[in-house]
Amino acid sequence: MAGGVMAAGAATAGVALVTGSTIPISFLRWQNRKEWVCLGSRMQMFWLEEGLPASLEPGKRPRSTLSPSIAFKDGEPYLAFGTPGGDQQDQWSLLMFLHHVHHGMNLQEAIDCPAFHHEHMPSSFYPCAARPGLVALENRFPEETQTALAQRGHRLRIGEPWSEGRLSGCARETTPEGSAENSSPRPPRCGRPL
Repeated sequence: MAGGVMAAGAATAGVALVTGSTIPISFLRWQNRKEWVCLGSRMQMFWLEEGLPASLEPGKRPRSTLSPSIAFKDGEPYLAFGTPGGDQQDQWSLLMFLHHVHHGMNLQEAIDCPAFHHEHMPSSFYPCAARPGLVALENRFPEETQTALAQRGHRLRIGEPWSEGRLSGCARETTPEGSAENSSPRPPRCGRPL
């Protein structure tokens, strides 16, 4: 936010990752060799089965998991936030937003809260696996919370501290002294938000 302008963007590692996903292109032949085309991190979201919303077709763009967000307060842009992280982005961003807006935490507290995500739905990325009942959460959650989730039938995958999300946010706060900016990254992996 500079000069009253607010923008939201999300960094992605997708283009830098080597996914290993390839498809044979049988109509491309050169010196009797079968050619293969590497699927980029976004193109692998297409399905090679016809008739589905995400089926590979001419002129169709793949969907994206990127979801940078801007929240408004009193009709004005207030908070730009986001995180990389594939299918988990919306889950992590929602947790941060609810902690900040509905639970009264300041931006850094909301970003620093232990995070979790579920893997009930098929993944956007190959092999598009679904893991119904799986909840991945950081080991910073109290033991009582972990036990209660397991007793309710969730399969738990306990991760290291700070393993869920790479959230960052930038908020515009209006005070009697004027407008101030407050930006917060999620430690220990993030740089300062733009």
